[in-house]
Amino acid sequence: MDAQQTTLFNAILIAGSIIITIIVYFIISIIGHQRRNQALYKSKILAEITTLEKERQRVAADLHDELGPILSSVKFKICSIDVDIDEDKDTLDKINDNLDELIIRIRGIANDLVPHTLLRKGLITAMQESIERINRSDNLEVKFAHIDIPTLPQDKSVNLYRILQEIINNTIKHAHATELKIELKMNNTTMILLTEDDGIGFDHLAQSNEPTGLGLRNLLSRAEVLGGSMYIESRQDKGTNYTFEIPL
Repeated sequence: MDAQQTTLFNAILIAGSIIITIIVYFIISIIGHQRRNQALYKSKILAEITTLEKERQRVAADLHDELGPILSSVKFKICSIDVDIDEDKDTLDKINDNLDELIIRIRGIANDLVPHTLLRKGLITAMQESIERINRSDNLEVKFAHIDIPTLPQDKSVNLYRILQEIINNTIKHAHATELKIELKMNNTTMILLTEDDGIGFDHLAQSNEPTGLGLRNLLSRAEVLGGSMYIESRQDKGTNYTFEIPL
């Protein structure tokens, strides 16, 4: 190879090295930018969820600590009224019954907002209590199985509980299902949450882009905050299956 060819070869080699370096730099920059965006997005979602949970705690405390005692006081005063007319007694009895139902309902709402069993006894017990209430009051039968689930940090328990609440509520409101199966199990260090209903199914790709698809976005946000993944399988008249993989 003569001197001219050697010079040309070296020039091509240098130019190629520069181009490769520029390409690698841009690839690294793009990856870093994407990671920063993902971190910012996750921080934003976490802040929104944290704010939502604090607001739920505030509303639950207001219901439990303020509205509940007021209704109990009203009930006590009504019970202390002395009437002689049977018709008036019947009216007071009905008012008392309505107040009892209202107090029970307020306690139920406060518990749904901040499930005290979840904070005291953990996810499994809280889910069992919630499912028992649903099976007593709704036309949906929920079956819950759990295998070797460890004690979870409170933040993970709360987010998983909210995911299950959202799925159950969506099933009751939209799926027209008669049965919902829920399973929690471990695969090494990953928790797997599986749900399956026998409802009418839906187009989850189209639904996620609609304003009414907020429930799906909530599920995905919770899964992302937990560092996990969400998968949906749904077909018309074939029901809907959710799979969540949550690293522990």
